[in-house]
Amino acid sequence: MKWLLTTTPSSDAVDRYVAWVKRRGVASEKAGSPSGLSSDLNAYSALLLTGGGDVNPCRYGESAVAETAGIHDDRDELELQLIRHFMAAKKPVFGVCRGIQILNVALGGKLIQHIPAVLGDRELHAATRGVDARHSIRVQGEGPLEAALRGVREVNSSHHQAVDPDAVGQGLQVVAVSPAGIIEAVEGRGLASVVMAVQWHPERLDPTDPAAERLLDLMVRACVGSAS
Repeated sequence: MKWLLTTTPSSDAVDRYVAWVKRRGVASEKAGSPSGLSSDLNAYSALLLTGGGDVNPCRYGESAVAETAGIHDDRDELELQLIRHFMAAKKPVFGVCRGIQILNVALGGKLIQHIPAVLGDRELHAATRGVDARHSIRVQGEGPLEAALRGVREVNSSHHQAVDPDAVGQGLQVVAVSPAGIIEAVEGRGLASVVMAVQWHPERLDPTDPAAERLLDLMVRACVGSAS
């Protein structure tokens, strides 16, 4: 089993994702730009959209606010193309942090560009001095992702943008939210392929943390099911 992992060019943060999926014997290949992409996408079992800078707001019909930063238009375009390809091929699409955001945009949704502008200081989602914030989550709905996350009480957090709860992408169901209502997990319903994504960073969590390992186990099972 081999997954395609997207990344921002020159970033080494994706190595954490490589190590995370390797815990379940999943091989991976990194793609940071169209020029670095293998021509044979059929070689991959799934697409994993990883963390990184902000999605260009023009992709969802808005102008950038002052806090929006780290935009890589090439990465936006690459990921949007890959999402379409993997879904058309009926292969799983997974997302982490920025991954849940670009996935929402790909399915017609919008983003909160700066969480503090919406929440103020009611809930911290950004890392402080390199240490991720932590907050509880409430799991809701039904389905494989909800079942896997049942009993997960707390997740880590390092982001300033999020899925707009008033503009969730078509075919996405909200599975988990923070106490203040920030969307923390989504799962596809009625889509051509398995789709699931989370806002937290499972690749940074302890190997025994259920917010990381239950999620990874479910992702691997989804690949096996899609291949059968």
